[in-house]
Amino acid sequence: MEELKLEIKELVKIFNSKKVLDIPSYRFEGKKVYSLYGPNGAGKTTLLNILAFLIEPTSGGVLFTGAEFRNSVEDKRNLIKEITLVQQNPYLFNTTVEKNISYGLRIRGMAKEGMRKRVGEALSMVGLAGFEKRKAKELSGGEVQRVAIARGLALKPKVLLLDEPTANIDEASKGILEKVIAEVNKKYETTVIFSTHNLSLAYRVSHEVIPLFEGRIVASPVENIMQGKIIKFNEVSVFDTGRVKLDVVAESPEATRISINPEEILVSREKISSSARNSFKGRVIQISEEDRFVNLVVDIGEKLKVKLTKKSFNEMALTVGSEIYLTFKSSTIQIF
Repeated sequence: MEELKLEIKELVKIFNSKKVLDIPSYRFEGKKVYSLYGPNGAGKTTLLNILAFLIEPTSGGVLFTGAEFRNSVEDKRNLIKEITLVQQNPYLFNTTVEKNISYGLRIRGMAKEGMRKRVGEALSMVGLAGFEKRKAKELSGGEVQRVAIARGLALKPKVLLLDEPTANIDEASKGILEKVIAEVNKKYETTVIFSTHNLSLAYRVSHEVIPLFEGRIVASPVENIMQGKIIKFNEVSVFDTGRVKLDVVAESPEATRISINPEEILVSREKISSSARNSFKGRVIQISEEDRFVNLVVDIGEKLKVKLTKKSFNEMALTVGSEIYLTFKSSTIQIF
């Protein structure tokens, strides 16, 4: 099986009468890095578990195609060996790092010398060379995640699935794991599919970003999600979150969620005269840099993420605590 491709066909998953996945079609090409981006409840973990054969879809499914794969029962049994999933909160046995990483290799009957070599290679790749004899209980959270990924890498899968690999770990480990994703894809031509809440990471590491929202693949990443209800429905409707009221263009009075693209929000020091119907005074509560841009989190009653160029940021001399105005059109607000 030289190259493995995954194709979603009419995939539906229902939990407790609720549809948590509904993806008509999507094709994962081999040897690429994909990121599943979306908020909690978007269906990212469920999709990874289906791809890893840990749960069955309610209907539809995933077709696996390769040079020698024919979707037979025997091929599916062999395919499980080619796909590895590393969970967000991985479990390590209360023993040495070496024994944790070699566990899957021992089950597959690999000779000891081969196992030692694989373990060493995997540890080097995740920046933990020499950790073989360390006890799992002595590791930090970031080191636990890196050992779990090393355990997956040691199997040399065709497809590596990672559920939120950089969540809740230290910054040093995050940087290392980003490099690991790129290296394993380049060195071994492994298809990598990982889930994340971090859109910057998704674009930085992936060949393709797959935005998921409420179990569906959407046209663009969904950010600045707010819950509420339509309290006025006509040509220009009003959406009330309980903290702020926004003018929106709604097709139905039943909408309960909206989102606003951070790049569609205009930032100014003073209130501006504009045809845009939404203008709010807010306070900058967080600042972070991303390549040529600066991301702000601004409290207007709701917390909104805003993206602007470094040039604009510097010209306005913004700091945490700065009071600014956010302006955006009703038509830029997505309604769900």
